[in-house]
Amino acid sequence: MFKKLVRICFRVLGFVLITLTSQGISLGQSVDIPESISLGSLKAIFQPVTFPHLDHAHMSEMGAGCITCHHYADDEIYDPCADCHTNLPEDLDSGIPTLNAAYHRKCLSCHREWNAANVCGTCHIRASEPIPELSDAKPERKSPIPYPHVVNFVTPLANNTQVTYHHAEHVELFRIDCATCHQNENCKTCHGPQQVPENIEGQLPSRHFPCSKCHDTELDTGCEKCHLKQARAGFTHDMTTFPLKAFHAVRNCTDCHDANTMVKKLNPTCTNCHKNFELDSFDHVATGLVLEFGHEDFDCYECHENERFDQPPSCYECHEDELKFPEDLPGHRLD
Repeated sequence: MFKKLVRICFRVLGFVLITLTSQGISLGQSVDIPESISLGSLKAIFQPVTFPHLDHAHMSEMGAGCITCHHYADDEIYDPCADCHTNLPEDLDSGIPTLNAAYHRKCLSCHREWNAANVCGTCHIRASEPIPELSDAKPERKSPIPYPHVVNFVTPLANNTQVTYHHAEHVELFRIDCATCHQNENCKTCHGPQQVPENIEGQLPSRHFPCSKCHDTELDTGCEKCHLKQARAGFTHDMTTFPLKAFHAVRNCTDCHDANTMVKKLNPTCTNCHKNFELDSFDHVATGLVLEFGHEDFDCYECHENERFDQPPSCYECHEDELKFPEDLPGHRLD
């Protein structure tokens, strides 16, 4: 009777998920994913296992996604395990793992990597033992996973050079999440009991794959930008095509880059951020060049063709080939 009830519950859960999907609701949204599921098929031996489904759904981003467990998902419809796997005696010869076996195959593949000493106790409490009392207090925020500040990858096949990867910069400054680079790795790489050292020497296991998501590693030349004889210093904006000068140098990163998303290259055209390029509205002193000799009375577009303020101004309209910027300045530069 209990087994039948469990199967009915799982089928109801599957029906709810299918209904949400058929209505066009994304299963990627946390509101549509069950927060936890109680697995009680081994009730005679153990207390029901509370499976934190939502937490595992978030972790699936670092692997193959939901199909890591729902391996026969069709059209993003994720049926419950009990739709295919059962513990019924008549199904033992079907060649399909039992429901208990299916649970253990999926759970143990990760959990025994970083808690081998008591892998069963991670989920199971014996039926003879009392159920731990649940507190009404909200759970404490989990401590952040420690990560190295700098990783030095030694590349002996590239003339004994090394690639200095500033890990903390990518996390804290560029706001790149773990799943962007870490895919299908061993869980204990980050969740193991060992302390992560500040510097790690070793070969990059997946070569250029993580870096290639943001950087062009297909270049025939330019390898020396990363492969150096000595450790490379951290990031400065001079490494980009838009070195910060004058008033930009004192701005915070989030004045230009969205504070809630991963940092990406911006359109360097001035009008992408600034909208006040009009006579008597824009103070040209902000560029470090004080206009003189009547230029202060010109409209911006008279020197900056097509309002491309990120390009050098043209003197041709008035001076033809007699004068040319920056050899000839329409004023003087600030010290």
